[in-house]
Amino acid sequence: MSRGTGHADPAQLLQRAEGWAAVMAERGVMPEAAARVQELLHQSRTERLDTPDDPLLVAMLCGPTAVGKSSLINALAGAEISRPGLGAATSAAVLYVHERDDPARLFEYSQALGRLARAEASLVRHARDALLHKVLVDTPDLDSAMRQHRETTQALVHGADLVLFVTSPEKYKTMQMARWVAEQRPQRAISFVLNKWDRDALGLQHERRDLIEHDFRAVLAEIGFADPLIFKVSAVTPEEKPSRIENELPALAAWLEAGLGRSTAAAIQQRRQRAGWGRLAAALAASLPDPAAARVYGTAAGERLAEGARHSAQLVRSEAAIMTGPALDAGIRPTTPGLLGAWTRLADRLATAGAGVRAMITWGGAARFGGAAGPVLPFGGTAAAALNDAVRDLAEQAAAARIPLGPTDAVWVSESRRLHDELARLSTTFEAEFTIDARRPSFRRLAGTAALYLVETLILLVLLLALWRLAAGFATGDYASGALLLNTMALVVVLLLLGRFVAGLFFPPLQERFRAAAARRAESAIEAAWRRVSVALIEQLDAIEQLAQQGRDLLADIDRLLKALSPAEPVASAVDRLFGDAPPLPRQGQPVLE
Repeated sequence: MSRGTGHADPAQLLQRAEGWAAVMAERGVMPEAAARVQELLHQSRTERLDTPDDPLLVAMLCGPTAVGKSSLINALAGAEISRPGLGAATSAAVLYVHERDDPARLFEYSQALGRLARAEASLVRHARDALLHKVLVDTPDLDSAMRQHRETTQALVHGADLVLFVTSPEKYKTMQMARWVAEQRPQRAISFVLNKWDRDALGLQHERRDLIEHDFRAVLAEIGFADPLIFKVSAVTPEEKPSRIENELPALAAWLEAGLGRSTAAAIQQRRQRAGWGRLAAALAASLPDPAAARVYGTAAGERLAEGARHSAQLVRSEAAIMTGPALDAGIRPTTPGLLGAWTRLADRLATAGAGVRAMITWGGAARFGGAAGPVLPFGGTAAAALNDAVRDLAEQAAAARIPLGPTDAVWVSESRRLHDELARLSTTFEAEFTIDARRPSFRRLAGTAALYLVETLILLVLLLALWRLAAGFATGDYASGALLLNTMALVVVLLLLGRFVAGLFFPPLQERFRAAAARRAESAIEAAWRRVSVALIEQLDAIEQLAQQGRDLLADIDRLLKALSPAEPVASAVDRLFGDAPPLPRQGQPVLE
């Protein structure tokens, strides 16, 4: 049945699902379920869920060791295309393909089948028109002691539409094989072949054939096949003795050739695709995130982040208010070589010592009131710690509410560390930038320097005049009075004060300006960090919302596609028995099949 134009294109649907699963993995949303979706998407390519029409029907012979699979395919082909042996002799699969069919197309079915089609030793061509567009595959034993043989069959089965499960009266109770059949039941059509149904093979059990068949059907019912299609054949009995046994080999051949017409083959392929899309839809449904819980968490987290940003800004303003940088004024004002310069340097040293004492008193008091004294944090350390505490608490709340943070958690940790480092460097780097900016040449700086040197010159002149008056009086015997010395000292003090006034006028103290500018710079860094933290959370919550909606859209499109893949009656009923039903639950006390 072809797909209508109103339904989603399977190839595009798979691409959308793959992109959806990739974003789910990137965002860390439902990681285990998303990994299951990705695994099924990988299988979906080998199951050909994206191909609108399959020109070939692939029928694969599988089964345990020594049940005669190779003899059976030789009997069906009417030629020795696969070498019979003692089970493990079949080490590689063999393809039986019509000469008008292109074996290169098997690459569309699976890479394993495509590689076999390229290998000349594994490809047998024929001209039987009854098997046109039908590929028979003989595979290694499922229970082979060779791991490579088992892996080959497991890889090839993903490209099969129909599995002919071949067993024998001696092996049909091997429940390891029953488990394998149960795993394949929802995915592909399965018919069963009881080989070695001749008197020589059955021996003493020949008269109990009906009981064997009944028991075999009971075993199959346990794994979901209430009405299995079973062929009881003997692949090695000579044709001239058909009356000696009940051999359904001709019926099996007729079913493969005529019973599996194009409509039936298309129905099998559509049923297989429906099963594949159904498994994918179930995995998608189990992977859908819960946007409602994410929204509740996002509201509370947004309030917590807004409050934390305000608190961090208050903390850094408090730290900036007690920042000490007395060396700023000393570094910015020009230093004159005279008495004014010496007095200014002494005053700066005393101010530096006093600032150090005040800082020690401030930090000591903070440690006393804050509890046990710890290491002194760098500038902005408390604000950065507030961010770190906030994101750590939010991460714990998200884990408790099962909200996937994904890459947001890494962004939060990174932003917390970056803010700590940026604020720790700010007090030194910004002081240097501030000093360089303040020392740039300007008219005011030139005038202030000239005024300071003028005051310094006046002080020197006063001292020189006083010294000259003292020397002249000593020479002439007219000694200077004490009033001269007092006046000189008073004039020098006045000039020193004038120098300080001039320095303050042209070079005003930068401490308050520095603190205010540092606070603004720190607040800007804090605001940017908290904003990036909030944006990362918003992006994650938006992604969860979008992924939930995209997942629902995918499920809706898959549902429409499944409806388009429903085969028409009566073909559907004939095909359904090949896929079986859901197996019944084991009765209490009944052992699980082993």
